Amino acid sequence: MSTAVRLIMKEWKAFEYNAPDYIFAGPMKNDIFHWHAIIIGPPDTPFADGIFNLDIIYSYEHPFKPPKCTMKTKIFHPNISSSGKISISILEDDWRPVFTIEKILLSISSILDTPVMDHPINRKAARCFRENRNTYNSIVRKYTSKYANGSSTDSENEQDIPKMLHTDTDSESEQDPLPKMLHTDTDSKNEQDLLPKMLHTETNNPLFDFLRFILFFLAILALLIFDFYKFFK
Repeated sequence: MSTAVRLIMKEWKAFEYNAPDYIFAGPMKNDIFHWHAIIIGPPDTPFADGIFNLDIIYSYEHPFKPPKCTMKTKIFHPNISSSGKISISILEDDWRPVFTIEKILLSISSILDTPVMDHPINRKAARCFRENRNTYNSIVRKYTSKYANGSSTDSENEQDIPKMLHTDTDSESEQDPLPKMLHTDTDSKNEQDLLPKMLHTETNNPLFDFLRFILFFLAILALLIFDFYKFFK
């Protein structure tokens, strides 16, 4: 067993015991390096009660390189691009080998309502945050209600977003996250639902979704314990 695998397993065990009840994480399928995580939006903020899904891929050089974290739930935020790239220092230049998955998720949770404005990656969101906080909060609430509700489908038209957020100077590499009704060019395909299938049920019951999520990880844990038993027997 490699050092990276041992450390990730240790992190997983510690996370299960110590993590607060608004962040969840664990490996997907049988790949210990590929994790799925959930952050519940902070209360008393425009992100409140939102279910934000993240894809986390550990490096084989863990802990000396940071994991790649991608926001899979559509979100309007200065530090998160329309493609889900998360721009925070601890995932870049300030990464330290002592940082754990809990530290990473807590840091991402903390920037939801307190974005780091020194080097924003989503310039539309950053400009709106600086110039009109009420409009920014309104847009965030609409995105949270539509995309972070645990059962949203992105086939519906998005809510109206002010034209003040559009400029002709935006980078071509950053896709415009604003609604189709404000675009001159129509999108060639419908937006795909980014929420993992494991969180979808016909009942649209978030509590039931979380129970399925927990049962999934318990099953994985049981398989891992069985494998460890056979390995050391």
